[in-house]
Amino acid sequence: MLIKRLDYISEFFLFVLMVGITVNNAPTEVASYLLIFIFLLKHIIRRDIKLPSSPINIFLYMYFIVVLVTLVRSSYFDESIKGFSRVPKYIFLYLALVELFKNDPKRMNRFFWIIMIVSTVTFINGVFQSIFGFDFFRHNLIDAPTSLRRISSSFVHSNDFGAYIITVLPLTFLIFSSLISKRKKLTILPVILLGFYCLLRTSSRGAWLGFLVAIIIYFFIYKKKVALLIPVALLVIIMIMPQGYERITSLFRQEQNTVWERTKLWQGAWGMIKEHPILGLGVNTFSKNFPQYKPVDYPDLRYAHNSYLQMWAEIGLLGLIIFLAIPLTILAKAFRGIKKKIKASPQGLTLLGAICGYVGFLVQSGMDNNLFSLVLTTLFWVFTACIVSWNSYLKNKVNG
Repeated sequence: MLIKRLDYISEFFLFVLMVGITVNNAPTEVASYLLIFIFLLKHIIRRDIKLPSSPINIFLYMYFIVVLVTLVRSSYFDESIKGFSRVPKYIFLYLALVELFKNDPKRMNRFFWIIMIVSTVTFINGVFQSIFGFDFFRHNLIDAPTSLRRISSSFVHSNDFGAYIITVLPLTFLIFSSLISKRKKLTILPVILLGFYCLLRTSSRGAWLGFLVAIIIYFFIYKKKVALLIPVALLVIIMIMPQGYERITSLFRQEQNTVWERTKLWQGAWGMIKEHPILGLGVNTFSKNFPQYKPVDYPDLRYAHNSYLQMWAEIGLLGLIIFLAIPLTILAKAFRGIKKKIKASPQGLTLLGAICGYVGFLVQSGMDNNLFSLVLTTLFWVFTACIVSWNSYLKNKVNG
């Protein structure tokens, strides 16, 4: 009985966590650690030292060891210890959520609606910001100095908001299923419309590309007849928008814009990689080491704007390969027999939506700092646990 009560408390803090991801680092951190605390407390009460099994546990342990090695080798130990401390936190958060969701379709369904509620509020906040110039949670101002007037809702940056949108929005595509009631479809429809509007207004090209890949995969698997029609329609909508046309055509200009900036950042990152390709320079040390490797004509000190290059520079090729093995293993297992899973339960489309949002997030991460943002990295691990849990449940359902 006590364990069940603790599970319900965990579910509450999971709701707090999802709200925190859209608002601020502080509630995200507090909710994460409380979920981990309850997870460990349950194991102490049960006198169970065995951690939940999952397809990626071996890679999680290997990743922990590699990051520990880079910590020992780091020239900036204080910075690296901060980066290293996040690794066990995310591992335990992932394991806590896998255990919480384990073969409990009702809890997974409730979590789906938590995402819908939080997303709706966040998207409405984005629309409010686009009209009045500031959001009503953190009073973030719209990006007014440029003609783009990019919105960020309660996120720090428009690109972060874009990453959130493309991760959660594919979940709403189950509206196309005949297995879903009209009432649920009418409930989900505003989420799609609000989310799509906000995605366009972020003017995040990385998010647009990630979403494009996500919907191509989704409809290629679920409705092949519209697999190309919908992406083409999306491109047309982007191009006829003044902001969209501006963002796309700016890719081919020569002035010092964000494309030029990313090129310089990637050159600096590659300089680090060439000197320490296997084990990197140390976790969480990119900004510290960048001044020694940055191009002479680049004046700023920033993240690499490519999560994988930065990861390679910090923890080496070995660490990057092990990390990438985590999402690739999950996706390979989730895609296996996906059509049977879709036919077996409406939650099959929820799984497909989560997979496609996950892929979109990973695509954008190649052009941005998603995996180095506290809230977005937390979102990544939450969806990792969701996909593993939904897939495990549906696999058992298909196999009888």
